[in-house]
Amino acid sequence: MLRKSTLLLAPLCAAVLLAGCDGKEKETGPDVSPTASIPAIAGAEPPVTAVPPSANPLASFDRLDAARDGAISSAEYAQGAQTLFEMMDLKQNGNLDVDQLRAGSAMLAEIDGLTPRDLLAVADADGDGKLTLSEWMAFNNARFSMIDRNGDGMVSRAEWDAPHPAPPRAP
Repeated sequence: MLRKSTLLLAPLCAAVLLAGCDGKEKETGPDVSPTASIPAIAGAEPPVTAVPPSANPLASFDRLDAARDGAISSAEYAQGAQTLFEMMDLKQNGNLDVDQLRAGSAMLAEIDGLTPRDLLAVADADGDGKLTLSEWMAFNNARFSMIDRNGDGMVSRAEWDAPHPAPPRAP
C-alpha cells in the first residue's frame, strides 16, 4: 500500500510544480538588456600605484622598536618587513613583481638605496622575476644580520645609525 501511494505521489508533485509553467515569461522586474544582468566573473586588476615613503615600516628605528626598549629584535624587524611586503603587494597575490617594486621604489631607496632591479637580482632566489614573501623575508633576515654588527640578535640605536654594508647591486 505504501509503495502504491509513493508511486501516485510522484506524478502529483510533478503536476503541481509544472502548473505555473504556462510558457509565458514571468515578470521579474524592470526590462534590462540580457548582458546587463550577467555578473562580472573577476574584476579588473587594481592599478599599481605608488606607496608613500612615509608609510615604510622599515625606515624608522622608533617605528620598529615596538617594545620601546631601545633596541629592535629580529622579530620586530621581521614584522616590519612583512608589513612592508603586504603594503607593496598591491595586487594581493602574494608576490612582488617589478611594477609593484617600482611603485614602492621610494621606500626601497630607503633600504640601502636599492632599485627594483637591484632587489630582484639580490633577493629573487628562484629567478622568476618576482619576490615571494619567503624570498623577501630571507633578504630582510640577511639585512638584519648585517645591521646587527655585534650579532646579539638586537639592533641598538647606535647600530641602526651606523653605516652598514649595502647588498650587492645588479650587474
